[in-house]
Amino acid sequence: MIKRKKKNGFALVLSLVLLMVMSLMGGSLVVISSTDHKSNNSSDEYQQAFYVAETGLLEAEKDLVNYFMGDWVKVEKEGVVSYERSTTKGIPPTNSAVPDTSTPCYKSFRNITKFGTDASNPSETMLVVKHIKGVSFYNLIEPILSNLSASEASAKEIEREKKVLKNYTYEYFMVDIGKAPFTESGSSIASTSVDIVKEGTAYRIYACGIFQADDVVIPLESVIVLPG
Repeated sequence: MIKRKKKNGFALVLSLVLLMVMSLMGGSLVVISSTDHKSNNSSDEYQQAFYVAETGLLEAEKDLVNYFMGDWVKVEKEGVVSYERSTTKGIPPTNSAVPDTSTPCYKSFRNITKFGTDASNPSETMLVVKHIKGVSFYNLIEPILSNLSASEASAKEIEREKKVLKNYTYEYFMVDIGKAPFTESGSSIASTSVDIVKEGTAYRIYACGIFQADDVVIPLESVIVLPG
């Protein structure tokens, strides 16, 4: 007579094993989903910081051009108020300011040396034209957000965007890097007119888009040439 093996409890053990496997799979999916979410958020922060850094470059260029063109100065003569360009008109700015070498933005640029000086040594730190820090990107964008209509964005969406943008700042500094040629277009449309090559002053602009002080720092740089 053939004896059959007892299978009492086999179904229970199998159920427990399957439950454990499904739990592990579910936990893995939660971890993967959470990681993807964090990755997406991080990607958004880096992309926005890049745009903020570009804004820093543009603001620095405007700063240099405004100085060269001469800032508008309020003048009052015999009770009559008028506005005139300042005495800086036509004069390229020079390196006269000491930068703050402790900022995360400044430290992001590894190639900041000039004429053999070492930026890590405070006594030999190069001078810059100007160093602007901690400018709120939100303050620049806020007028645009405030003028959005209800059809363009809901009040909840606008408030959420404002909350996010308040975490971003930009920083920039500019360095006079010497003389450089630039091309001035001819003023005549005659076939004999040619562009004229003149000597100007070149500036290297360093700018950073920053998220939450130093969580994300995106450094960018560019070069512009001013006449003179």
